[in-house]
Amino acid sequence: MRPVYGIFTGLVTAILIVFMAQMIREGMYPQPVIPDDADADFLKRWMSQLPTKAFVVIAISHGLASFAAGLISSLTAGIYRMTFGMIAMMIVFIGVMIYLFSYNFPGWFVITDTIVTAIIGFSGVVIGSARYIS
Repeated sequence: MRPVYGIFTGLVTAILIVFMAQMIREGMYPQPVIPDDADADFLKRWMSQLPTKAFVVIAISHGLASFAAGLISSLTAGIYRMTFGMIAMMIVFIGVMIYLFSYNFPGWFVITDTIVTAIIGFSGVVIGSARYIS
């Protein structure tokens, strides 16, 4: 039961991190109201006008969420810490991939965010699973 609790707490923490960062990004660069007669490229044009800072906030939130999910799951799992940390981290990673390919993000951002999420998440798993349990 403890590994399930570890995965759950890691994922809840990751969701809260992403939610808070999205609120920060929305405060800095609010999404425009989509008019009824908007064409299909309306959001694509808006996203192409966003500054790099908006994408950096999103990438940092995904990296921190992946790190937190892996770290917390690894710390609380008890047994097979690396395995359960990787499960939680991969759930966040898959969610990030779905998000990235659901919208028209720039190619550089998709690549950067994928790398950041994977590396920082894996480092959270390694740090969390490296502790000694007596």
